[in-house]
Amino acid sequence: MPIAHADDRATRADTPPCIDVQVNGERIPAWECLQRRLAPAPPRARSPRLSESERLMRQPGNQLMQYNLEGTRQRMGDAFGRAVTPQRPSR
Repeated sequence: MPIAHADDRATRADTPPCIDVQVNGERIPAWECLQRRLAPAPPRARSPRLSESERLMRQPGNQLMQYNLEGTRQRMGDAFGRAVTPQRPSR
């Protein structure tokens, strides 16, 4: 469960409680109120945009076309270390 911040607790304390109504012996829950209370919190202010170099630095290695030993072993299969021709062709 995410940690609630102090300002979230204050806004939740300000909201009135959801009240169920009983009409002719039939209980009618306050669905709109429950939906508002259970809705996710609005997104917080976004962090400033990253420069192009920082964005590239944070990309995973497979997107940067870096060498990956396990990927090479998967592609070469039984031929790894014995032949130049891969068992599985590149896409």
